[in-house]
Amino acid sequence: MLEKSSVEMALKPAVGAVFALLDGRSVLFSETSQKIYELDQVGAFIWCKLAQGAFLEDIHRELGRLGIDEHAARQFTRQAMNIWIDRGLLDIDWRMPANCTFSADLGRRRISVRAANWDLLQQLIPLFCAPDDNGGEEDIVIEAMVLDDQVFFRGNDARVHRCEAGALAPTIKAHITERLIRSDRWVFALHAASLAKCGTGLLLCGQPGAGKSTLTLRLVNAGFQYAGDDVALIGADGTICGIPFALTLKEGSWEVLSRLYGDWNDVTHCRPDGAQVRYLPIPDAHKGCLSASWIVFLNRVASGPVELTPLDQLDSMKRLIEGAFAADGRLSHAGFLALKRIVAGARSFQLTYSDSAEARGLLMDLCNGKA
Repeated sequence: MLEKSSVEMALKPAVGAVFALLDGRSVLFSETSQKIYELDQVGAFIWCKLAQGAFLEDIHRELGRLGIDEHAARQFTRQAMNIWIDRGLLDIDWRMPANCTFSADLGRRRISVRAANWDLLQQLIPLFCAPDDNGGEEDIVIEAMVLDDQVFFRGNDARVHRCEAGALAPTIKAHITERLIRSDRWVFALHAASLAKCGTGLLLCGQPGAGKSTLTLRLVNAGFQYAGDDVALIGADGTICGIPFALTLKEGSWEVLSRLYGDWNDVTHCRPDGAQVRYLPIPDAHKGCLSASWIVFLNRVASGPVELTPLDQLDSMKRLIEGAFAADGRLSHAGFLALKRIVAGARSFQLTYSDSAEARGLLMDLCNGKA
């Protein structure tokens, strides 16, 4: 159970949320979504009390005076609050303590995380490979607090999001990743792990489940420099910038993790899709841009020998386009030219494998000029 937040906070109607009566029926209008939502009698009572500045405990007591028991009152209030927050109708106004912060560099952006207490901050620190204590302007700011056994967080846009405590770190990771992809600094992004060998880049491309993180774990243990295990950001000049969050390992990788790093009993986090994950911070992660020398498309199979198959530039381009995604959902002209530069300057292969240790050996030979 997370420690409750002690920050000053208040629930209030969002800008553009309007309460009205239509033929005696209570409704909310959202200027943002251009929709009208009808409220029942209890919902209308809770909304009006919040609009008047009442605290949740006061609302619970007043519902009790109307004959609603405390458990039901809390359930009604929480359900209404969650729906209104998700629809952008309700805001949470809070102030963070000044000393409960953590900063890191990701995707050439400075990320600052502020939490309402140290217990909450400790849930988020494992997401990052190393702190950045150099100061400077913050590009992305995340603030998180606990309210009514849920975690609420907001970014620079002030929009409030919520999740269960066990899903906080994966949810924050997804939020920051989306913000980085939408940055005008990058023309598109790839589902790819990125590593460095002697200053040059290796891309491991593949959709979730292809084994990018497990293979990355083995390569890092073999001396490669870690740059990211999930998304690679691509600049207009064809350079690649990984997002070096801590290495994210699903349950199938925990045995390999324990063999390489001893008994690893870190906290288990639950992603929104239900997958259980653990985070392994890599202290010397590469934070800058790389030029790719090798592009490897992972083809994970149930059994069989490891095999590296060369690909021509056209085949490589088609595969990269399939795995590319951009802020507006379209690969732009600049993005296509960036892909062309990457493919022209790298050797491309398909790696078919079932055993990650054998795959690591073959990739080491490739990057050492022996394959």
